[in-house]
Amino acid sequence: MKKIDPRSVLQLALLFFVLFLVITPVSFAQDCKTVAANKPATLFRGRDDIISPSGKMSSLEMAKMKLHLAKAEGWTKKILTNFTGAKLLYSNDFYPDYQNSGPITENFYKAAGIKSSYSSKMRFYAYYCYDNSNTVHTEGESGSFVSVIFNNVFISGLIKDAGVHAINGKPAFKTFQKKRSDGRIDFYEQRVQDNATAKMYTAHDYIILRNSDIPVFIPITRREYLEQMLKDAAASGTSDANSMTQAYTRNVKQFEAEMKAYKNDRLHTPEQEAKRRKWFEEDQEKLKKIISKTSPDTEAAKETIKQYLKKPAEWLNRGFEDFYSSSTYTAKGITQSVERMDKSSSNGEEETLGEIVFLNPAYYDNKLGADVPQLIMVHLPNGTYGHMLKVAALVKQPGALAPLEALLNPVKP
Repeated sequence: MKKIDPRSVLQLALLFFVLFLVITPVSFAQDCKTVAANKPATLFRGRDDIISPSGKMSSLEMAKMKLHLAKAEGWTKKILTNFTGAKLLYSNDFYPDYQNSGPITENFYKAAGIKSSYSSKMRFYAYYCYDNSNTVHTEGESGSFVSVIFNNVFISGLIKDAGVHAINGKPAFKTFQKKRSDGRIDFYEQRVQDNATAKMYTAHDYIILRNSDIPVFIPITRREYLEQMLKDAAASGTSDANSMTQAYTRNVKQFEAEMKAYKNDRLHTPEQEAKRRKWFEEDQEKLKKIISKTSPDTEAAKETIKQYLKKPAEWLNRGFEDFYSSSTYTAKGITQSVERMDKSSSNGEEETLGEIVFLNPAYYDNKLGADVPQLIMVHLPNGTYGHMLKVAALVKQPGALAPLEALLNPVKP
């Protein structure tokens, strides 16, 4: 029999020990991540909040809202049955009467005629492993949640520039282009590109459940917007010229008052007064040129808009993505803005495009109480959270939204 060299046995043992030291931390790290991902969710009840409590909301109205919120809470909990990977915290928010309660509620009231709204929220505090440790930690803050919003489309990030623009006297704002509809359910996705990886992902899901076949938003046409720009350019030109003229007159009065006081100063000399008058006249001459230039700029801008209004009806009836961004109206500025209408602002084919819209005045019935569900929005801020991929899949599965649809106040045909 061949004799085994003791040194070989020792070397082999040392090799296994080194491999154990190298592999073990990795194994623990992998095991920890698996444990974190599979750790059952624990549910906590958070505090309900009245957003801007200076607004008005009766206890009776709030009690009616809580009945619907309890059903939304039940739906969310059922969707998340056996959920793993995060601690859960549920709470409700109430948005009271628009008076003194901030721009979100006020803009909603101006567009829909409904004074208050409410929402439920289930927040996720993800379980994770830190620094190759095999200990599972819990996030201290929540950037991900499921929000069920009753009636108000302005609370989430679906709407941009609310309260800033008006077209034909109606509030206009920017939203995302709808991805698809399934009956009375409209799906919106905010697709963006990760700058680090250049990969596309869904940063937000917005799902609107309607109580009728009436659309919630009406796209604004280029014709409507150009006609409003023509009015705005004319008003801007008049306003600028008036303010410049007032400044010119005010400067003259102020200078003469200063000269009167200066003549009583012991340092006054006719030569110094002449210099001061010369400097003032030079400044006023510059102001005169600005005033005289205001009208030609405005007229050129108006003429440019009129030329675009002569384009074919097919072009004029299209929608567009962005508002005119400058505070002054010039032919160059108008041209750049309008030409961008035919150029997508998206960084890629998958990135979500914007759309300028009105809130459909025929959708809401403002004679109903604010507690009556007329529209429900489900908002999912997915970001790059792994657990939100699971949540979005659960919410979007066939039939998952049916309990929320049942809460809507149906519109009689």
